[in-house]
Amino acid sequence: MRIASGSLILTISFLQFACGDNGGATTDTQGQTASSVTIDPSVATTAQTEGTTAGATDAPTGGTDAGTNMTTPPTTGDDTTTDSMTTAVDPTTSTDGTTTDDPSAGNTTTTTMTPCDEIKATLKPVEPNIMLVLDKSGSMVANPNGFWDHDADANTPKITRWNSLYQVVQSILTDYNDVINFGANLFPSTAAVAKYDASACVVNAVVEIPVAAKNKDAILNGIPQAGELKLFGGTPASAGVSAALAHLKSLDPGVPRAILLVTDGAANCAAGAPLPGLFEAYDQNLHTVVKAALTDDGVPTYVVGIDTKDIVSNNDPDGNPNATNTYQKLNELAIDGGKPKDDPNEKFYNAVNQIQLKAALDLIAADALSCTIPLTSEPAFPEKTKVIVGGNDIPMVTDCANESGWVYDNPGGPYTAIILCGAACEDLKTAKAADVEYYCDAG
Repeated sequence: MRIASGSLILTISFLQFACGDNGGATTDTQGQTASSVTIDPSVATTAQTEGTTAGATDAPTGGTDAGTNMTTPPTTGDDTTTDSMTTAVDPTTSTDGTTTDDPSAGNTTTTTMTPCDEIKATLKPVEPNIMLVLDKSGSMVANPNGFWDHDADANTPKITRWNSLYQVVQSILTDYNDVINFGANLFPSTAAVAKYDASACVVNAVVEIPVAAKNKDAILNGIPQAGELKLFGGTPASAGVSAALAHLKSLDPGVPRAILLVTDGAANCAAGAPLPGLFEAYDQNLHTVVKAALTDDGVPTYVVGIDTKDIVSNNDPDGNPNATNTYQKLNELAIDGGKPKDDPNEKFYNAVNQIQLKAALDLIAADALSCTIPLTSEPAFPEKTKVIVGGNDIPMVTDCANESGWVYDNPGGPYTAIILCGAACEDLKTAKAADVEYYCDAG
């Protein structure tokens, strides 16, 4: 670029570990790379450096580097060198090495300095914020239906669905504790009781465990333990999701957010519903809440069912919504949430044992991982940036939706993050970090 006349002050920094092409960095009298250069076009071309040599009264030694027209710094009596130099450059000279004539000055000046830092860093993707919304209704431990063949082995004793859910949550929190910020909410809360009234539908307005980094221990200690058999209440899924959503909305919207809903039954306990409808009618408001979370707040919902049968319930006054196909409702809910499973018939993750439940939550956690990598500083030459994942160079692309590679979050700048796309995104989720390198223009 060409520098116009005026009093522009431009500061240029270089890292001493710059790669093979140093981008035109200038070395001082001791051979070290200059770490800072200040250009003031309002000053004469050759700067007079003033100072004294330790133990002497004459002018400091120094000279002009013919390759860059920069005055080298003085050498002190103790033979040390400075990493900072100040020089003046003709205002008609560009910083990329181009020389132009200045009729008013009658001279020309050439410089090959490059305004950038060469940087190599290993960077991690942003950690998404995910709320676990867990069904703690009485049916999760009720005998006999609350017990299941958790390991697909008829010769081993059955355990409760809650026992399996706790173990799977423990496993997911262990595996992803360093890369996902988790929180948890229960529906109903531990205050719910086994009564055929609203006291069975209690949900905390404030989530039990707010989202935080490395939250494994807080969550596992804040929910009923694996062997707990005294779980009571209905299935107020709408209230549970609403509380989780309110918490996520209080967090930074620039960080990916999601809800992971796990349930073993159809939603009931609709707000304000009278008996018997409080328990015997399906709460369609759950779909309204999940849709709004996605469309209004950009918060998707993953839906997991525990041993959900593709049948229509009867009309018995048993606390389960009448004439309702829970399988169908969860399929619809998964689509509403924006994270349906890639299956033409089954859109939610339906687990018939603990093995499948763990596989489902593993898939969801991996999908929820972010492929956005915040940059600690902006590159001076955006087109020179290199991204390496697992030892492989990732190409810069233009269409993240249809290509494998990486793009800047803001194609026109500011360049605050890069986003990996397609297969490169999946590779990043496995590697959990990327090497990002900035390079200077070769001039």
